[in-house]
Amino acid sequence: MNAMIALRESRNLVLLWAGQFISQTGDFLFQATVLFLILTIEPSRGALKAGTVSTLETLPFLLFGLLAGSLVDRYRRRTVMLLSDAARGLLLFLVPLLWALGWLSWVSLGAIAFLLSTFSTLFNPARDALIPSLVGRERLLQANAWVQTSTQLAMITGTLLAGVLLSVQAGGGGEGDDVLPMIRLLVLDGLTFFVSFACVWLIRVDEPPLRPQRGAGPSPSAWREAVEGLRYAWGSPVLRGLLLLTAVDNFFIMGPAVVGANLFIQQTLGLEARHLAFFQAALALGWLLGTLWMLRHGKRLPKGKLLLFGIAMDGATYLPFLAFLSEEVRSYGLSLLLIAFHGLFIPLITVTRAALIQELVPSERLGRVFALVNLTVVGFMALSSFTTGALGEVLEAPWLFGLAGAGGALSGIVGAWLFRALRRQP
Repeated sequence: MNAMIALRESRNLVLLWAGQFISQTGDFLFQATVLFLILTIEPSRGALKAGTVSTLETLPFLLFGLLAGSLVDRYRRRTVMLLSDAARGLLLFLVPLLWALGWLSWVSLGAIAFLLSTFSTLFNPARDALIPSLVGRERLLQANAWVQTSTQLAMITGTLLAGVLLSVQAGGGGEGDDVLPMIRLLVLDGLTFFVSFACVWLIRVDEPPLRPQRGAGPSPSAWREAVEGLRYAWGSPVLRGLLLLTAVDNFFIMGPAVVGANLFIQQTLGLEARHLAFFQAALALGWLLGTLWMLRHGKRLPKGKLLLFGIAMDGATYLPFLAFLSEEVRSYGLSLLLIAFHGLFIPLITVTRAALIQELVPSERLGRVFALVNLTVVGFMALSSFTTGALGEVLEAPWLFGLAGAGGALSGIVGAWLFRALRRQP
């Protein structure tokens, strides 16, 4: 019997991993393509249009994050994931149709990006809330580490694949030669969601519906359930500390990761976009190696201390970039080693945080709590990116990394002192 349960768990996790790897590879194809597509089809005030579309990608997490969590807690998580995959695939298939009709514009692409992210606000909490139904409690940390390796591999694969496919499809300068290769990549992204749909469909799990049954009393509104989930999380010393530290760490770290990296490669090192792709791939490689270490050794260490150490090191590993203020130190190879080293510590946060939530939160509230984490991450990433961009007008990129590193390291150290309940988690 135990062997049968282990086999079923392994099969389900492999299917979830495969679907996530393929669909997230498509996500990185989208990220590498959509803004360039806007700049190509509408070059007039293209930077403003591209920035607006980038903002529209973020908005659904801020507007609907809490509501999405309450919906995830009302229905079967696997069903929510299937609907989300199907909707996102169909949305991307609209791109070639809009191009053929002459309706493809920054407005239509912005609307598609907004809707894609809207369905992602449902999919991501549903996926994380489903994992405890797939494995036993004692395997949660390893299961999260295993599933999260799909993201790092997808980041490496997607960024490199985008460059290769665009190079292979390069035309001879005729009308549409610059646009059609990018449209094909977006169609390929759409196909990846249907592959993910098939993988999720094949998962077999006993998951009863979570929505209150008829006759059990009036069902509260989704918004009321969302507010109740927020109150529940804030009332838990562990979850409150977890969310606050997630917000502070993302404020310091994510701006340099998103905006600062571009400034660093272009202005500090004087290199091109392809060098940025390899810089991001090096980050993903370090992240992957850290996740593999967590898969093998993470269970032996107390989760609270491991999380706080990860937050402190997430910041501290940015501090060496201050050396690039000196022109003698500005080596691209050194920057790849440093960003890969930084990536090693990210899984100490992401894997441990997911496992802690899955262990502490009852199943009927998991969707709302994971939605709160997504809301916190994305919201403070947007604020951090704006702040980094503003500071980048007056400070060199190494200073941006240095300030972020100091703030991130201090947040981990101070968090260990302030949030003792979190620090004591086994």
